[in-house]
Amino acid sequence: MNNSPGRRTAFTLIELLVVIAIIGLLVGMLLPAVQQVREAARNTECLNNLRQIGMAVQNYEGARRRLPPARPADAFLTWTVTLMPYLEQDNLYRLFDARAPYGLQNPNVLRSPVSTYSCPSRRSLGELSVFETFGEPIGSVGDYAGNAGSDRYFEPGDLEYTGEWALFDVEVDGVFNSGYSHQNLIDPDTLKLKTGARGRYALRDVTDGTSHTAFIGEKSVSTIHRGEPGGWGDGSIYNGNEPGTSMRLGGIGLPIQMDGDFEPPGPGGIPTFGSAHAVTCNFTFGDGSTRGISANIAESVLQKICSRNDGGVVPVLD
Repeated sequence: MNNSPGRRTAFTLIELLVVIAIIGLLVGMLLPAVQQVREAARNTECLNNLRQIGMAVQNYEGARRRLPPARPADAFLTWTVTLMPYLEQDNLYRLFDARAPYGLQNPNVLRSPVSTYSCPSRRSLGELSVFETFGEPIGSVGDYAGNAGSDRYFEPGDLEYTGEWALFDVEVDGVFNSGYSHQNLIDPDTLKLKTGARGRYALRDVTDGTSHTAFIGEKSVSTIHRGEPGGWGDGSIYNGNEPGTSMRLGGIGLPIQMDGDFEPPGPGGIPTFGSAHAVTCNFTFGDGSTRGISANIAESVLQKICSRNDGGVVPVLD
């Protein structure tokens, strides 16, 4: 018979506690590995977003013979709207009035997200701006910014965006800059652009080589001021009113700045690239390639990557 005296049929309390402790230890050991796998997947998705954006830029330039402007004029729509037809977002694009300023757009359309513009390491799709600087409707936020050039055209401490890098009439060394005002005329009666948005440059103007020049990268965002425009640079990605929202710089004094609880002036006031990843910031280059660049990259090297025409040779990054 199996019911012999002295045979135990259950665990003791101590044995159960030991088993639970072992399971807890194993879970604790596995959790970092699981988190690393998840972050690797998110980083891959981010790189894929940039790859799609890079292809859209090339297709746009092939069709228009120009790269899109970061914004054609102050307070108008940004490159994120201009590229929509080349990202299979033509239906959404048609809901915008491409010649009208951001403030005159349908508020419901401004809330529409595009998954390609959102890095999953930072936020969930559908996040909106907290407010807009001049009381315009809030809109969808995003995580990528055009390369507006190096530090050569940025004045330290210039928080009102009067530096040359963001103006409409000064030659700079970026790729995605504000459009020239004489090429993006505004009708004084309708307050709309007289023609479609026109960018400054073509691929031929990237004389340092498209494989050596960043076009679009992740932008630095404050963890405690997410969704805030102005000096925080994280208002609606469709709103060209604040240049730091749609374009950033890199170079001496403008390093890659990973997300953190920044104090004033914030990552939009100091318009740097950065990310929510652990140690890298992702970029797409003019030849369509994508790569993660170390947050510790030398500022002098980043300067060369962000300048389209300085004649500098970029060291191998891989």
